[in-house]
Parts: sequence; C-alpha cells; structure tokens
Amino acid sequence: MEYEYGGWVIDATPEFSLGQFFAHARIIRASPDDDVDTEMHIERNLAWFDNEDEAIEVAHQWAIEWIDAHDVNLASTEADSSTRQDDALAKAPAR
Repeated sequence: MEYEYGGWVIDATPEFSLGQFFAHARIIRASPDDDVDTEMHIERNLAWFDNEDEAIEVAHQWAIEWIDAHDVNLASTEADSSTRQDDALAKAPAR
C-alpha cells in the first residue's frame, strides 16, 4: 500500500509470515533534479498483527512521524511560510 506525504512515498505493505502480518515501512524521496540522490529509509518489524489493515496503519503512522521528525526541508519550509504570513500581518496597516 503506497501513500504520498510531504514529498515522500510511503510503502506500508506488510509482510505475511507464520500466520501474522508484520508491519514494515519503506520511505522514498526522489528528487526531480537528476544531480540529487534518491533517499530511502526502511523500518522492518515495527509490530505484528493478525489483521493486515492494522499492520498497514501502524506502518503508515510510523512513516509520517519519521518524516515529520527527520525531514528538515519539510519542517523549515512550513516554518518559513508561517513566519512570512506572520510578518505580513504584522506589517499590514491597522484599519
């Protein structure tokens, strides 16, 4: 199961073994620039479940939390955007 989030592709496809679904997350960010390397991170065996949907959800949530914590570009872009909006509001004349 693949999702897109913040410029990353999350593959949350679980592995089935021994009658259980093992939650795995593979996170890939490919740059549109040819000179920038593709980034990939894999986390295996996050947890195991009897239900495939639960394994997918846990892997998906783990990947989102990882991206939010590690993707400096995403965090700084959002911070810059809110700072610019705050600055614009502060400089706007009062009515």
